[in-house]
Order: sequence, then C-alpha cells, then structure tokens
Amino acid sequence: MDCSQHYKMLKDMEKDPKNLAKYQKMYKYAYLLSDGVFKIVFTEEKSHSLLISLLNAMLDLHGGDAIGEISLEMQEFPGIFNKKNCIVDIIGTTNAGEKVLVEIQQQKDKFFKDRVEYYVSRVIENQVHKSEKFELPHIYFLGLLDFELFPEEEHEYIHHVDEMCHGKKFFPKIQKVFVEIEKFFKLEKLGFTKDDESDAAQWLRAIRVVIKEEPAPEKIMQNETFRRLLESVKLINFAEELFNCEVKKMTDVMAERENAFAEGKEVGRAEGASAERTKANQEKRQMAKSLKEQNVDVSIIAKSTGFSEEEILSL
Repeated sequence: MDCSQHYKMLKDMEKDPKNLAKYQKMYKYAYLLSDGVFKIVFTEEKSHSLLISLLNAMLDLHGGDAIGEISLEMQEFPGIFNKKNCIVDIIGTTNAGEKVLVEIQQQKDKFFKDRVEYYVSRVIENQVHKSEKFELPHIYFLGLLDFELFPEEEHEYIHHVDEMCHGKKFFPKIQKVFVEIEKFFKLEKLGFTKDDESDAAQWLRAIRVVIKEEPAPEKIMQNETFRRLLESVKLINFAEELFNCEVKKMTDVMAERENAFAEGKEVGRAEGASAERTKANQEKRQMAKSLKEQNVDVSIIAKSTGFSEEEILSL
C-alpha cells in the first residue's frame, strides 16, 4: 500500500471504520511510512533488531561503529517558555551512548529542513546539564522521505549532510542522513541501481515490496530480517483503533489547512482591493498633475479627479 492508497483508506474509514475490512482484502501490506504503522513495526519489538538493522544500513555503520543495542525514549521534548513542542517519530540512545533521531516525512514541506534543525537543536539542548562540561554525544538524524528533497542530485538517493569548512567536516559529532525512498524506486526501475548491493539498497528493495505490493525477490525472502519485516507489516495485523487515530489526525490537519486557505483568501481579497485602490489613486494623481502642467483650471481638475484644490496645488 502506498501513500495515496493509505489516504484513500483513511477517508473511507472516516465514513465507516468497518471499511478497513475491505482494504484488508485488497492489500497485503499496510503503508509502512505512516507514523502509526512505522512506530509499531520498529519500536514494539523487544530487541529492536529491525530498527537496529535499518539504522546501521541507512547510516552506513559497520564493525565497531555499528549499533548493537538501542534503548528508546520519550518522543516528545515539551516546549519551555514560548517554545514549540518537539515530537520526533523515534528517538533512542545506542549502547555507545549515541543519540539517534528518526523522522518519517510523507509529503514535501516548505519548512521541513527548518524542523530538522529545530529537532536536533532541542535534543542537543537536553544533553548538557548544570555542572557538566560541554561535551556532546554523537547525534545521528535519519530522515526517511517519501518525496524528493534533492532533485538536483538525480542519481543519488542517500544524502549525508554535514557542516563543512575548507572541505573538512567542522563538527562530525552531528550527522544528518536523508533517504529519498521514492527516488530509489525510480532509479531501480530505470536500472541505475542494479549493481548496488549495499545494505541500504537491500532494505529499500524490501520496503519497495511493501509499498508497491510486489512479489518479494528470492534474495529478500532469504534474509531473516526482511522476512520478519514483511510479516510484521501485513495490513491484517493492525487494529482498527490505530487507523481511527490517523483518521482523526488527518481530519484535524485538513481542517487546519481549509481554515488557513479560507483566511488566506480573505487576506488576499483585502490586499488585492487595497492594491487596486492605491493604483487607481496614483493614476488619478498623475492625471491631475498632468492637467495642472497644461494650465487647466484647478476647479475643473478637482471635479474630474475628486481631489481638493489644495491637494492639486501641492502636486
């Protein structure tokens, strides 16, 4: 099930929650990149082995740098004073004391990059306490995107974003990695990734089976981790209550957008009317000035333009 199919299901469930049964017959898998499904699949397993495998693959961690264990934490950093809350999809601490943030983004958002910086900054803010020295742990941010964030890099689907100075990483303790999932699917279809045997590519091929509802290649089915992924994300596994929560969230977001759109239209109308008035006034002033320069009687100009004789004389 892909994003559009997922939203169609939610809309049908908004009419009648029992419509879930219809979709369970139509689709084998749930939409993995929905917040609720993703969190259940990757956080409810006791050992978090699926999450660890995904992180090591996407962050390109191997050997001694690989994550061996991870403990998950509260997703929310409450706002303080007048700051916004920070709610990350998944946040955890590895066996090496490193912080890992995972954020799923389904649709393009003008301020997504801003939000990433805010999320990372809030995590940093919570690391150093009074009487402690300013020593930060290694912090990883993993963004799994169902849209293209880097369209100018046509053949790259994983992007390591670092702060650079003279060609070197300025602060390598903070690493941001963005994975363009849909772009990988396009590259795979065109044959550009046929020789890509990286762990990240294998994970994305398994995710493609889920999202595109495709038969699983033999290589995927031979991998125990991917077999567990495919089993855990079956649509039949998820209760109606999960999608009811997503229906409510979708309804709230749509209501917000509709209100904002309506307010924007009203503001636009008002601004448009004001601009028209300003333009008309400028044109009349220009006409009055031109008539005055032609020595037309001031009283005649006043009747023609609506300006007072004093205003005309001041032009």
